Amino acid sequence: MNKMRLVRDKKWFFQFFPYHQMRMDNELLKGWVSLNYLTDGETRYWEYERSGRIPVCGKGMIWLTIIPDGTSRCISAYFTPDRRVSVWYIDVIEETGIDDDGIVYYIDKYLDVVLTPQGDVCIKDRDELDAAYVSGELSTFQYEQALREGELIIQELATDIALTEQKCIAILNKAEEMISDDIFTIFLDIDGVLDIYDSRAEVQQLLPQALENLKQLVARTKADVVIASDWRYGSSEYRQRALAQGFDKRVVNWDNLVDVFNKSGMEIKDVTPWDNSIKNRTGEIRRYLEEHPDIKRYVILDDCFSDRYESDKEIHSHLVFVDALKGLQTEDCIKACSVMNMQRSSDIKV
Repeated sequence: MNKMRLVRDKKWFFQFFPYHQMRMDNELLKGWVSLNYLTDGETRYWEYERSGRIPVCGKGMIWLTIIPDGTSRCISAYFTPDRRVSVWYIDVIEETGIDDDGIVYYIDKYLDVVLTPQGDVCIKDRDELDAAYVSGELSTFQYEQALREGELIIQELATDIALTEQKCIAILNKAEEMISDDIFTIFLDIDGVLDIYDSRAEVQQLLPQALENLKQLVARTKADVVIASDWRYGSSEYRQRALAQGFDKRVVNWDNLVDVFNKSGMEIKDVTPWDNSIKNRTGEIRRYLEEHPDIKRYVILDDCFSDRYESDKEIHSHLVFVDALKGLQTEDCIKACSVMNMQRSSDIKV
């Protein structure tokens, strides 16, 4: 039997997309729910007799996954951008659990059921289930239980497919209501992340590829960008103070940063505090988080020239170290997405 994670980071590589999971205990459902938002990517299709060619993943689609308590099934509803279900893929499962990074997983027991709104009902991987039984991997009880669950799935979900879709839409709406304020925040350093710092230059030259990588990360994760660099001294909040203290270069570089961001279609949401009573960048970010308690998911992109964040274990766990001689790389963005999708115990809503 195979272990499958709801973040879909193995077969589908959806860990690079926004992921949310939660517990529901209401009139709609008692069980686990997760959402994978596919913010880019080419559309892939499956084909069935009645429905014909149907999309299963691609830009604008949402994967809603439901594991109801008291059942042995994991229901995946693939929503198209117009928020209609194109197909249901239902795994018969053995058990569920939570990984060390907080992601819910299930143990797949081979047998699957595929349903479409047009009336297709397909049993998949029965041969794998039979082989597992013959080899002794599954006991007679496990084998017969899988077959019974497959029959129950068809009976309960395929008999009135319109009602099944209606329930999935309602669960999707409720899940989105629960995560409506769950914004991802990027705390961004500049020198060593978007440039290779040159102490002789009046204006630092931003790296086109690093900017493009950041743009793609922001678009993929729908993130807010908060500047944690000393360049923030040039922002409207601190500009006069910076000029009075002779930080002219930072003001000039801030203006250039804003111009580049505007041309790239990115927005600077905010800046971290400039307070001389705060000893380091760790403290600045901690202060910002205290002042914005709604921020639960965040990443720090920093070359750690002045602070390695080791004084605060929680904040350090959100750090993605960027090589100051290379600037922001694709690999750094992949790590940032992994940080985004970590689920701490305080993040799991019951």
